[in-house]
Amino acid sequence: GGRRRLSVALPNGGCDITWPQPPQGAIQTAYAASYPGCGARMTWNLIEALTGLWTGDDWDNNHRGKRVVSVKTHYPHDAGKLVSWDNEIKRALVIIRNPMGAIPSFFNHIYEIKNHLPIHSERAPVEAWVEWRDKFAENQVMKYGKFVDYWMERFDKFNKDRPIFSYEALTDDIQGPEEAIRMTQFLAQSKGVVPIEEESVPCVWRAVVKYKDQIPDANKRRLNESRRRLDPSHHDSQRSGPTERPYTPEQLLSMVQMLDGLLQKWSARNTRLKEILEGYLSDVNEAYLVVTGQISPEASRSDGDASPHDVAAVEATDTGVAFPGQIGPFHIIQASMPHDMGSIVLTNILMG
Repeated sequence: GGRRRLSVALPNGGCDITWPQPPQGAIQTAYAASYPGCGARMTWNLIEALTGLWTGDDWDNNHRGKRVVSVKTHYPHDAGKLVSWDNEIKRALVIIRNPMGAIPSFFNHIYEIKNHLPIHSERAPVEAWVEWRDKFAENQVMKYGKFVDYWMERFDKFNKDRPIFSYEALTDDIQGPEEAIRMTQFLAQSKGVVPIEEESVPCVWRAVVKYKDQIPDANKRRLNESRRRLDPSHHDSQRSGPTERPYTPEQLLSMVQMLDGLLQKWSARNTRLKEILEGYLSDVNEAYLVVTGQISPEASRSDGDASPHDVAAVEATDTGVAFPGQIGPFHIIQASMPHDMGSIVLTNILMG
């Protein structure tokens, strides 16, 4: 009761951001599993903000061990692993994102590391994307499918212990606060976790996910409430540089087949996953029709906002608030040696 929370609830749904703390007693840890490029760091900060407790990652870069409310992992992707005490973890929240956006976001991260750039600072040139894409994109599509399959199969009989979140909904102006409340309710079911009051969750969500909107700027345009961040062409990132991330028809077709396979396997067993994947499939199908000339880019977007050829431009809002005096959470592929099974593959990905 007396411990400091990271986010202190203030009257009328306000909140105050302070430091996360180690748990004071026994705690039930959950995985925060995401495919790379799906806002893992944003989710890390959001979980800390909602619970006031430390979070960790699968490589234990912050040396917090088991004293964490959640463990960030990209497993079974090469960029992640399961912790040594995996058998003790009985809960997980899973974050996915349209693969047309997740794969380029992962690539931009690799590009920054390879070129010794600050993380989330710069998007790679289009030609660098095309070169990497043609070597690795189809393989990443396959790994995306394996990621979803693993986390669905692991909790097949226990859907309530493995809620699914989409990056698009988590960063959406309207759905985002609702998703943060759903995340809070899941975390509240873990032993030893007392999250912030639900009334203040939207405030916490804004501080973490929309942290740039908190910066006063006389010239900043007012947010248009009708503009939905579910539009997959919308990008919201610190990164500068080109947003165009084209795919070949063959690569889009491989995404269609992967998503369709996941839908056939899991639709009847998880309604939320079904709805998310159907949205992704619709976007990828649309992009395929544009790339193959079957519809015009203008006809594909009712709001005329952007061409689906730029559909993957959406960038991870993958930083969140910086806590006082805290070094930002490390991304594992820059901070730790990869585990033996993935080292060769990961080296190939990094060197491209």
